[in-house]
Amino acid sequence: MHRPCIVIDEPPLVAELDSVLCCIKSFPKGTSCGRDGLRAQHILDAFCGEGSAIATDLLCAITAVVNLWLGGKCPSCLAEFVASAPLTPLLKPDNGIRPIAVGTIWRRLVSKVAMKGVGKEMTKYLNDFQFGVGVSGGAEAILHSVNRVLSERHTDGSLAMLTVDFSNAFNQVDRSALLREVRMRCPSISLWVEFLYGQPARLYLGDGHIWSTTGVQQGDPLGPLLFALVLHPLVHQIRDKCKLLLHAWYLDDGTVIGGSEEVARVLDIIKVSGPALGLELNIKKTELFWPSCDGSKFREGLFPKDIGRPLVGVKLLGGAVSRDASFISGLAKKRAAKAVDLMRLLPKLGDPQSELLLLRSCMGIAKLFFGLRTCQPVHMEDAALFFDEGLREAIEELVVCGGPFFGDLQWRLASLPIRFGGLGLYSAVEASSYAFVASRAQSWVLQDHILRDSGICGMDSDYVCALACLRDTIPSFDFSGFTNKDTAPLKPNMHWRVLFLVKLSTKLKYSLT
Repeated sequence: MHRPCIVIDEPPLVAELDSVLCCIKSFPKGTSCGRDGLRAQHILDAFCGEGSAIATDLLCAITAVVNLWLGGKCPSCLAEFVASAPLTPLLKPDNGIRPIAVGTIWRRLVSKVAMKGVGKEMTKYLNDFQFGVGVSGGAEAILHSVNRVLSERHTDGSLAMLTVDFSNAFNQVDRSALLREVRMRCPSISLWVEFLYGQPARLYLGDGHIWSTTGVQQGDPLGPLLFALVLHPLVHQIRDKCKLLLHAWYLDDGTVIGGSEEVARVLDIIKVSGPALGLELNIKKTELFWPSCDGSKFREGLFPKDIGRPLVGVKLLGGAVSRDASFISGLAKKRAAKAVDLMRLLPKLGDPQSELLLLRSCMGIAKLFFGLRTCQPVHMEDAALFFDEGLREAIEELVVCGGPFFGDLQWRLASLPIRFGGLGLYSAVEASSYAFVASRAQSWVLQDHILRDSGICGMDSDYVCALACLRDTIPSFDFSGFTNKDTAPLKPNMHWRVLFLVKLSTKLKYSLT
């Protein structure tokens, strides 16, 4: 691949010491390393203990190296190594392969600094339709918005909903389009992006390697932004040529709702303009849905014959879009069953400490949490009960090895946070009572933005019903902040924390009496 000539009107981004230190600290604990073996924790450790005497000098040196890369001063012949990464092939639900690249800490650190430098500006550019970059709770807001439209307009047989799926989108997106968009939209980081993606890089598989020449690395902190920048011109085409009730994207997952003719036009635009950007429509995983839609009334040839046409609901961003209670609860039960099956394998580890850590961090409420926040509690009851039974069995086996000393009180104590003497295992039944209400309330502003062309406003019946049920469980709590959108909205996640603390205080009183 030849390096295109770059003309930059804006000087490259210059990182400050505080920004670099913040990015180093932002790596999750235990984050993996690249082939060089260096971890973020190694750098942090160098700032502590005996190394604290030279911590400032070390940070200055690291910042100078970061700015060297951002300024395009690293020889391009090193790019294939700096941008290299070992590949971890993960199995997708459809039995496809998702290759995850784990780059070096240096590469990821510079990309984090670059993202921090341009993130706010790029979020403003993207956030009319793209809610997967720099937007907190974007997936939940999209799901809530879609279900609100479905709730209000499900009997309108003229409407259709399209969920868009691309074939291997992140790995196939066109790099020439990527570099062009970066130079146009965020030129201050274009030298660094050109260094990473302007020539092939090594992707290691065992003792060998393959060359990466297309797409963005799944694992690059800049990856989601770069992909969204390539996709956005296509999104703008749809905006300019189609009149839709709802048009939202979460990275490569697109959702549009509108009249059938308008939705068909969206599909045509994607099929015609997408390939030039490396975006090939996967028609077999693209779905067309509306509960009252009569496909026989569509104009002949309006939609491809092989497009998916579910009858009662669709799975969107890991959640359910449907008015059918059995479809929603069935999806939740499947997820709960998989989580419980996984819990039952824990004893094979033979290490109680590791088992508890996995149970709390990976196999606990996290497996069901997204569904609890995006589905009405009434549809989650059976799944939550089944999940809690499995969780209780797992912790009972772990703590007392199946003995008779684990009762209701011990279970309540185990489900308290660690700082209150518990084991930090969240009860799905407890969380289901307030998770949905909290999620709806804290994403109000974002939902209104997504629904700006739909004519839908105010609280829908699903939310009102869930809120009424929650009021019955904690009647002494003031819910004015959850019913009046004109009041100052709480900070992100504050609705969740407020309700959690209220329910926690109730549980503590019960446990101590």
